[in-house]
Amino acid sequence: MKPYEVRAPRSDEIRQLARLKIDWARLDPDPGRAAEWAYADDLAAWMDRMGDRMLCRVAVIGDTLIGMAWLVVFERVPDFEQRKRRTGDLQSIYVVPSKRGHGVGRALIDAVCAEADRRGVPRVTVQANTADTALYEAVGFRGSSTLLHRDAPAPQG
Repeated sequence: MKPYEVRAPRSDEIRQLARLKIDWARLDPDPGRAAEWAYADDLAAWMDRMGDRMLCRVAVIGDTLIGMAWLVVFERVPDFEQRKRRTGDLQSIYVVPSKRGHGVGRALIDAVCAEADRRGVPRVTVQANTADTALYEAVGFRGSSTLLHRDAPAPQG
């Protein structure tokens, strides 16, 4: 039996979830308790607004969240033959440093992708850093020379 559980977050865990997002972002300096709680409120409101267009899974040991993974589902422009087209973007995958290397990240990614499959989302993308590319490839992601991106120009100052 695994020492952790992967599941959807509960509403009483939103502050822990916000803390994971803050840790994922590597903010320096730390924002402080009041700003963290305000962010938790904003995160909860966003999750409510997104409804089923957002999916989050957390890894938990006891009462402590040790990891997270998010999927945002987007509606695509309808085709003549396929009127409802969706794609998913895997985001903010994070495992606390002390729990890395034990399959937690892979379990989170597997859980989110399984739910995307269950919902009929035909394609899930992820923007990976170099260190995590092998993990994503191990769970079935592959690169594509046709999936490109454009960064917005820097603001003129």
